[in-house]
Amino acid sequence: MKLPVRLLLFCALGRALVAAETPSPLVSPSAASASQPSGRLVEEERARSALQSGFPATAATDFRELLGDETLPPEIRSRLQLELVSALLDQGDVRGAESALQAYEGPHTASYQLRAGLIAAYNRHWPQVKSALGASRLDDLSPGEKGWWYFLQAQLADSENDVDRRNRNYDEANKAAVSQLQRTRFQLGQELARLRVETPTEAQLATYRSNMERLQGTQPGYFALRFYAAALSALGRKPEALGVLQRQLAVMPAAERESADQIRLLIGMIAGESSADGRKALREILLKGLRPDTQRIALYLLARGTATPADRDQLRRDLDELIHGPTLHPIIEDLLLVHAQLALTDKQYNQAEEDAQRLLERFPGSSLKPAALGVRLAVAWELNRYRAAAGLGAQLRELLPPGRERAELGVLLAESFFRSGDYEDAADAYAAALHETPRTVPAGILIFQRVLSAIRAGKLDEAAHELDEATKNPELDPVNRWQSEWNLVREMQVQGRAQAALDRVEGLLRQGTQGVSPELRIRLQWLRAKLSFDNGAEEAATRQVDELLATLPAAKIDAALRGEVASTALLLKAQALLALGRDADGATLLDRLRAEYPKEKAAVYSYIVQAARETQRGDLARAQKTLTDMADNNRRSEFAPLALYEAAFNAESRGQDDHLREAYRLLDRLVKDYPNDDLVFYAQLKQGDLLRKLNDFGSARQFYENLINNYGQHPDVLLAQIALADTLFAQGTNSVVNFESAAAIYERLRDLPAAPVDLRVEAGFKWGYALAKRNQADKAATVYWSVAHDFLLDPALAAKLGAKGRWWISRTLLELGQLLEDGNRLDEAQRAYQLIIDNKLGGTAQATLKLARFRQLETRKP
Repeated sequence: MKLPVRLLLFCALGRALVAAETPSPLVSPSAASASQPSGRLVEEERARSALQSGFPATAATDFRELLGDETLPPEIRSRLQLELVSALLDQGDVRGAESALQAYEGPHTASYQLRAGLIAAYNRHWPQVKSALGASRLDDLSPGEKGWWYFLQAQLADSENDVDRRNRNYDEANKAAVSQLQRTRFQLGQELARLRVETPTEAQLATYRSNMERLQGTQPGYFALRFYAAALSALGRKPEALGVLQRQLAVMPAAERESADQIRLLIGMIAGESSADGRKALREILLKGLRPDTQRIALYLLARGTATPADRDQLRRDLDELIHGPTLHPIIEDLLLVHAQLALTDKQYNQAEEDAQRLLERFPGSSLKPAALGVRLAVAWELNRYRAAAGLGAQLRELLPPGRERAELGVLLAESFFRSGDYEDAADAYAAALHETPRTVPAGILIFQRVLSAIRAGKLDEAAHELDEATKNPELDPVNRWQSEWNLVREMQVQGRAQAALDRVEGLLRQGTQGVSPELRIRLQWLRAKLSFDNGAEEAATRQVDELLATLPAAKIDAALRGEVASTALLLKAQALLALGRDADGATLLDRLRAEYPKEKAAVYSYIVQAARETQRGDLARAQKTLTDMADNNRRSEFAPLALYEAAFNAESRGQDDHLREAYRLLDRLVKDYPNDDLVFYAQLKQGDLLRKLNDFGSARQFYENLINNYGQHPDVLLAQIALADTLFAQGTNSVVNFESAAAIYERLRDLPAAPVDLRVEAGFKWGYALAKRNQADKAATVYWSVAHDFLLDPALAAKLGAKGRWWISRTLLELGQLLEDGNRLDEAQRAYQLIIDNKLGGTAQATLKLARFRQLETRKP
């Protein structure tokens, strides 16, 4: 036995009425869509971009948040752990980097060894550096890591005083840099390496000081000064080192700008980029520096030192001054990118978008283009602008060489299309991604999304073909295979192709047990019985349920699934028995279900089934009590709101004003007790209808207006709009304003392309009817004819008419015919009635009688 007709009709209008679905063992709440990796991909790209742009603290936070996901596949977790190590190293948090590397759970690959070597080099543990380099191969590293491999070789050579080898490797590191951003990080690394000298003795320190004083005022003297300051820093005498540097800086000639910049840079590194002295020195380089590469290092350090919102505000003001200065700054591209990253960090999305777009427009060939696109992509994703994200992802993907990041962007491109509702393009993009599958995104998920995209695009045959082909792919796991099959079969049911759905399930079962898990086979057996019931084959459904229950005890499935399957199977058989008129057997089975599986959803839902049968027999009071008792005893059940909703319909159907008020109270309880349920919108809509039946049009109007104001984005908000127009029209007898407001709503809804065709036809009829009641017959006839012409005679729109729309078309033509008759336009009236007959609309008998009367009149003419 199925749900009451009135509820099915309501389901056709209310797309959000998911609570009306019978409990089934087919899907979990997430089974309709796979775990999409796109959000993680965007966040990971954002973290990497922050790291490259000089915000390692932000990057470390982002990587830690990503690692907090316990469902991450091992390979992804390992990669993110190594990315976190890089961020901590860049932040100068060597202990944190060591701790993160110790927590690393993956294989000791070349990427792992590289980071272990960089930590060892920072601590000047050169044997460990040699060991790490020996355990890694350059060819096993990603393009972004190869430069660091050369950088590490250069540091090892420097420790061995091999100047030529050091310089060669630093040159190779710069050549291997994948961007100007990375090249800047290498240059900074060289400068920082000079600070990490071996701790000198007092005698060595005296020699360094002597050299500095002897060569004072010369280029070698400035180099000796920096070496002496570095030695003091290595001894822990940072204040003394800073004092030496600042005194020298105060007396340097104006012509020695480059040497002054190097001294300021050393002050920034010794004092630290988070200190007042350090930031002052670095800011001077940024504002007045001579060499762009030194300015980039200063900018990178200033960005790295922005630990607080106040620091970021200060840097933002400095950057604003330089970006909008009278002359073009030598590193304007870098300034714009860091400004964009600052805005992105503080979630100032409009500013971040503006900065990145400005960089791309003014410098289309910039090496920072990928980073700028990455900022725009992150903004688009954060603001749910998925169409824009798709375009940006495609642009960014074109700039990357083949590899993991490019492959992952292919997935992100597909999911951007999917989330924007562009399912055809999504299906094509998922197909392309499958040819370049990134190792970190399982092929099974991509196949699932490919099939789901085709389903949502309405291409069920294509989806079935793709799924059949995908079953030959060994990477299609059982979970994604089953979820895909379920989505396909369910959509076949929704589109009225229940027999095709049943045939597909039968075919899957005929394949035998080979390759099919016991769990999958049990679910398929249940679905076969459900489809048989939906197709009206109740006898077959009862037999198939019995077969399922017979095989269930021996099935190797977990206890939870066993209880879910058994309970839903009993419910399904009870429904079939009730539909066959075997009420006593059905009632006995419902009692058994509640006794054996009292905690299962099916046991709770069984009361809704029982009430539906009582309603069908005309016992409305009993059905209402069954439903209200169920809601009272199962207040936390997901079906309690549906029970209250259905009980209200039973109360309304009893007809008396007291019953209408009772229905109103039941719906009010639903709204108050379950404010977040999908039925709340429809409950309030029905409350407005009940108030109209009680002639309380003022209160009804308030209900509809509140729905329109509070649920503006609801898919069925147009139902509230047309109900409001009906209310205004009912109040329009003595109010021209109300009448004109109602007519305006009807007219707008009739002409609204996004509205369902059936609703547009209804609105068109009501507009014409309102005009006719206000003695505007000619205008009403014009409106009626426009409805028939636009929605019945246009093949494209006529194909979209449902039963309700065809009913309103019939009413439109009948009213049009009568108006034409009253105006003595008899030929035109006959054509209106003939359209009803020709198109086999409701009201054919009435139209036939009208035409017969015309013919009788014709024969009586002399």
